Amino acid sequence: MILVFIQIALGGLLTFDFISWIPHAITGFIVLALAVVTLIVAQTSKPPFRPLQGLSIGLVLAIVVQIILGFITLNTSNLAVAWVHLLVAVGIYGMVVSGTFMSMRLNYHSREQPATGT
Repeated sequence: MILVFIQIALGGLLTFDFISWIPHAITGFIVLALAVVTLIVAQTSKPPFRPLQGLSIGLVLAIVVQIILGFITLNTSNLAVAWVHLLVAVGIYGMVVSGTFMSMRLNYHSREQPATGT
């Protein structure tokens, strides 16, 4: 979650020409790699937790779209694409926050002791 926040901050610094596009792009690919790892873990977890599995698929797809939009914005300087890039970034951040709380809930419920009948 912190890495996605850093990515958004780097995007703001890039927008106002405080940094080059390279740190923002590198961090974006790192976020994608972590999302793919999260996807693999969510898909192979036992017992399957369907909401987290669906969220992990959506997260990877959104990040791939985000990377494509980022390079289109970089190459064309199209303001409309840049705004869509920002809106997708906010959606990705929301997905990461909700996924964090989902996994915390899953972890909490997996530690509960089963009810014993007496």
